Amino acid sequence: MIFTKIRFYLLVLAFLLILSGCKIQVRYPSEFPSKTVITNEETFWFWGLIGEKNYEANDLCPRGRVYEVRIYNTILQSAFTMLSFGIYSPRTVTIICSIRGE
Repeated sequence: MIFTKIRFYLLVLAFLLILSGCKIQVRYPSEFPSKTVITNEETFWFWGLIGEKNYEANDLCPRGRVYEVRIYNTILQSAFTMLSFGIYSPRTVTIICSIRGE
């Protein structure tokens, strides 16, 4: 009886952790999105604490203008993070370049 309740609570907790992914999004209101979109899957370790990624905006976008940056986990990435107890923590980085409305 007790083991059934514990198993149930663990399954509910695992389901909630999968659904509660992390997402960061930054937008610049004076910019407009272009059709240039760069998407990379990056590998992090220990819940994202280890693994630093740097992007050079001048190399990725024309004139170095960035409209939006998104960092998020897909469902599969969240599952990998949970199955490895956070040791392996992949994330997706999407950069949308900008055109300036002048």
